[in-house]
Amino acid sequence: MKSIKIFLLSLVCLVCVHGVSCSDVKLVNNGYENVVIAINPGIPEDPMLLTKIQEMVRSASNFLYKATKHRAYFRDVKILLPITWSSQPHYQRPSTQSYEKANVIIANPHTQYGDDPYTLQYGQCGDKGRYIHFTQNFMRDDALIQVYGERGSVLVHEWAHLRWGVFDEYNDLAPFYAVGDTFEATRCSKEMKGLKVSCSGGACGTCDPSTGLPDTDCNFFPDQNQVTSTSIMYTTGLPGVVDFCDNKTHNREAPNMQNKMCNERSTWDVISKSDDFQNNHPTNITSLEPKFTFLHAKDRVLCLVLDTSGSMGWENRIQRLQQAAGIFLLQIIEDQSYVGIVGFHSSATVIHELTVIESEDARKMLKNLLPKIASGGTNICAGVRAGFQVLRGDDGSTNGDEIVLLTDGEDSGISSCFSEVKQSGAVIHTIALGPNAAEELEQLSSMTGGLQYAATDKLDENGLVDAFTGLVSGNGNMSQQSIQLESSGKNITSNDWFNGTVFIDKSVGKNTFFVITWGTDTPQMFIRDPNGKLYRNGNFEMDAVLLTARLPIPGRAHSGAWMYSIQNGAGKPQVVTITVTSRAADENIPPVTVNAHLNQDTTSFPNPLIIFAEVSQGFLPVIGAKVTATVERTIGQPVNLELLDNGGGADAVRNDGVYSRYFTEFLGNGRYTIKVSVQGKDGIVRLTTRKQSHAMYIPGYVRNGQIHPNPPKPPVDRNDSQIQLGSFNRVKTAGACVVSQVPPGPPPDKFPPSKIKDLRAAIVGDAIQLKWTAPGDDLDQGTASFYEIKLSKSFAQLRDDFPNAQSVNTTDLKPKVANSEESFTVSENIELKNGTVIYFAIQAFDKGNQSSALSNIAQAPLILASPPPTLQPTQSSQPTQSSQATQSSQTTQSSQATQSFRPTQPHNSVVINISEILVIVGIVVIVVSLIISITVCVVTKKRQGRVSPS
Repeated sequence: MKSIKIFLLSLVCLVCVHGVSCSDVKLVNNGYENVVIAINPGIPEDPMLLTKIQEMVRSASNFLYKATKHRAYFRDVKILLPITWSSQPHYQRPSTQSYEKANVIIANPHTQYGDDPYTLQYGQCGDKGRYIHFTQNFMRDDALIQVYGERGSVLVHEWAHLRWGVFDEYNDLAPFYAVGDTFEATRCSKEMKGLKVSCSGGACGTCDPSTGLPDTDCNFFPDQNQVTSTSIMYTTGLPGVVDFCDNKTHNREAPNMQNKMCNERSTWDVISKSDDFQNNHPTNITSLEPKFTFLHAKDRVLCLVLDTSGSMGWENRIQRLQQAAGIFLLQIIEDQSYVGIVGFHSSATVIHELTVIESEDARKMLKNLLPKIASGGTNICAGVRAGFQVLRGDDGSTNGDEIVLLTDGEDSGISSCFSEVKQSGAVIHTIALGPNAAEELEQLSSMTGGLQYAATDKLDENGLVDAFTGLVSGNGNMSQQSIQLESSGKNITSNDWFNGTVFIDKSVGKNTFFVITWGTDTPQMFIRDPNGKLYRNGNFEMDAVLLTARLPIPGRAHSGAWMYSIQNGAGKPQVVTITVTSRAADENIPPVTVNAHLNQDTTSFPNPLIIFAEVSQGFLPVIGAKVTATVERTIGQPVNLELLDNGGGADAVRNDGVYSRYFTEFLGNGRYTIKVSVQGKDGIVRLTTRKQSHAMYIPGYVRNGQIHPNPPKPPVDRNDSQIQLGSFNRVKTAGACVVSQVPPGPPPDKFPPSKIKDLRAAIVGDAIQLKWTAPGDDLDQGTASFYEIKLSKSFAQLRDDFPNAQSVNTTDLKPKVANSEESFTVSENIELKNGTVIYFAIQAFDKGNQSSALSNIAQAPLILASPPPTLQPTQSSQPTQSSQATQSSQTTQSSQATQSFRPTQPHNSVVINISEILVIVGIVVIVVSLIISITVCVVTKKRQGRVSPS
């Protein structure tokens, strides 16, 4: 029986490279098939959890069918169990399903920051998300149903994020917005009834009693029984809310992410126009029961299928293959994995059958067997078939096994094995080396859910090594995975130096290796650790044949700055590269990781490419890092592009740990390769929490005229993180994108400025100040030529008739370079009085007079305060806070307690009796009316007494 060492804590590492969504889910005849729910290896075996998952999916299937107007339900769901769980007779082997590609993951965070169900979503409107995350506590603790809603409804809410690319219709950062002389709750639809109430310290009352305006403690408490059925993307906690907002019920003015990202389109408009529903029409389906299949994860079984054809002798490719594959075998492939090797040219040869990686000797043995001679033609299918033969050596099956296929040659017969590949159940990762690799190569990775990489012959980019170091396991066990800290190269002239610094942070340090390669002559190598210890050539393991030096750091590498200096002592220039890898320092603490992605794996000019880099520690986003993407094109020099987390341009949300940027500098057709480098500086980078795309934590409800607060949302324990981030380095390849239809010569100007998504307006004195992030001349790069700003007292006019709205004089407004903070004050033709709401919108124009899409519409309201009558709290009824606490996973039943409200008892919740309030207000009105009447009578009589008789 195969075994694997599982550490105490295993956290998510979803490493799908191409296209933000990695799932192979299909909607066939109205039923979703191959939906994968994966349980993290760090969760102990828990039969009750499996029961809860099935209950959730059954409920969600029915809810989804109704919400999509009889268009979709969950037909086929696979639950992927960790290898640490015991085997059962009915468990099956996974094929192409894996933890890294799961649609839903169930995993616990490494810090106690709550149980918010959320979807990792950072594309544009309509783009698929990465995955849905539920905690074990969310799945088991029924008390959380009170604050999030039924789990099945929550799953549908998150599925809408994941599958259809819609966004939330509430906004924790802007819970209210102005309408005339009052405030509305940010919601959809506006027909949802409720009360604006402030609860603090156990007491509930009117929002800001001194002004009547919403304050920081003000929340909207919805009526538990609603007359409207919308909307699921606002809340899933109300039993009557069963529909998405459509064009009839959509609230276009609400300042939420759905309006911001989707240009005020309703969620149902986006959903109904998605690819899923182009050929899936409403159907009467009698049974909505999902079919559940339990898949049991297994050890990694992998075969290297390596091209040894004659063209591999060009550009020193066969030697570079040995260097890169050698690093993979010595440092990257995880312990207890099974590895075999196949070489192919016109025919294929099994170099070595499967061998378990259980010692350094096994690694070195396989490394020494890597092919060294290049000759013959190219028969890719022969290599693939030989790879399948090797993979069957452990249990007779290829399901769930992996092939790493590297080739540099063309092969007109590659399609002859497509059918076998589809039926194999194996995953094929492809590496295209050089400019002439078979055009159909990526179809093998695409049809099996594998990774696709490419490497040019530019040695100083270290692309082939980067491709092999990206081939880590997708089992979710972060403690096992090798992490690339540095990948750099330089063409050094004679007697010149190549210097740099690598920061090793406290989250890594085990199994740390420095690997240096060169072209002809052994350079002088110096590595200095943070304590001043110096490593020289004599400390390295030298390989004179492969021209490689490897420095293993014993034990745990010291955290801090590691400096390297490499001198080329040869009499001619040569390319020198350095690669640094490490593993997690502590199995209880997840390391800082970067996952790099492209929005698509093929594109045609002038469709821009979007590069994403997700920087995180476990599930917590890391913000404040400097992230740079290096794009290698088929011709010309590489392009360095800084990725940003500013909420502008390609970036959806500011400070969410996802750094993004458009790429528009296309030059030539072919495979473009992208590598992302991340540098974090001590004192600048920090952890934060995810604030978008999650089910709303409901503050409470109004039932029968009384307010029933839920316990306050537990605050994030910012001291619970067990390490400080400090300075760090990370490198990750985002893979390859095949680019076509780029015209020869200088490309034409096809890219307008990007949409401004963060326009804000605020009244300052007698003027209104506008702020936004500057777009560029080409999307989010360069400098726009000019802005057009319009204002109106009508939201609809700006949205539907922008050209005819009132213009703002922008003569003195010169656009700043893209991604700068813009600020502009509007003072002319502004009339500010109570109840005034002025709306603003912007378009940017480039030098070719191409305009951006219309910005989000910002409002500047002036509502003067008027103290409202004080609301008197009476009784309380709520779930006990102990059952709501995020730490408890044993509680399975909501606890209710009815108490009298006492201001001195902060843990008691409060109920506001609306009937009593109305009675009090009525009495006050009567008393005031009597006083006025008596006063009028007295004054009249006095005046009559002073009048002389006629």
